[in-house]
Parts: sequence; structure tokens; C-alpha cells
Amino acid sequence: MEANKKDREILSLLQKNARMSNVEIAKKVGLTEGAVRSRIRKLIRQGTIKRFTVELAGAPTLYAVVMLKSKRDTKKMMSAVSSLSIHKDAYEIAGSYDGCIILQGFSMDEIDGKIDRLRKLKSLEDTRTFISFRKW
Repeated sequence: MEANKKDREILSLLQKNARMSNVEIAKKVGLTEGAVRSRIRKLIRQGTIKRFTVELAGAPTLYAVVMLKSKRDTKKMMSAVSSLSIHKDAYEIAGSYDGCIILQGFSMDEIDGKIDRLRKLKSLEDTRTFISFRKW
């Protein structure tokens, strides 16, 4: 089931602050607290909300965007990449490359180690890495 406008408003607020109370959300979206609670439960059951997270002070400050080219089967490559559990985000894409992942780390050595693990995958033909200077 697709999220409606109110659900999308709730999701947007939770993405900005996963600890926002149902009462606060209700005030912002024009619903009752009970309606918000019910909608959040529904979004969790449907798998729209996978988990609630916390952003830590002192979190990794280095980011890399790694473009991935598969040897043959993009889905197999992305499954192998995902199984490494080294990425912040992963996307199957169209264009010159078949996939894109976002890596984060505390040091260049940590990012480099993650890229080394990626390059060992048999389903991966090529990578192109871009290191960020700052997050906006």
C-alpha cells in the first residue's frame, strides 16, 4: 500500500527527527496523537519504516561515493555488495555504472579498507570512487 499525503508528512518529520513525539507530529500534520500512532504502526507493518536511528556526535565524517559496474548480473552484484554491510546507502542505477554506494568512515584508511573489500567481489567489474570534502 502506498503512503498518502499525511503519511508522507509524518515520514518527512521522522526522517528529520526520529525521536519526535507523536503529539508533536500530530500538531504539525493536523491529526490526533492516536491517528499518528496508528499510521506509524501501519507504516512499520508495511515495511515503509524499517528502523528508527540515532545520529551520534562524533559520527564518521568522511564520505565516499563509489560507482559500481557489474560483470554481468547487476542484481547479483548489488546483493553481494549489500551482504558486506559496509555502506550507508546503496542504489541500483542506470547509466555507465550499474550501482552506487555511499561509504562513511572516521579515516581514509577505513574508507580504503571498505573499498578493498568491495573490489574482491567476483561480480564486480569496475569501481569509480569520489571522496567528499564536506557534508552540507
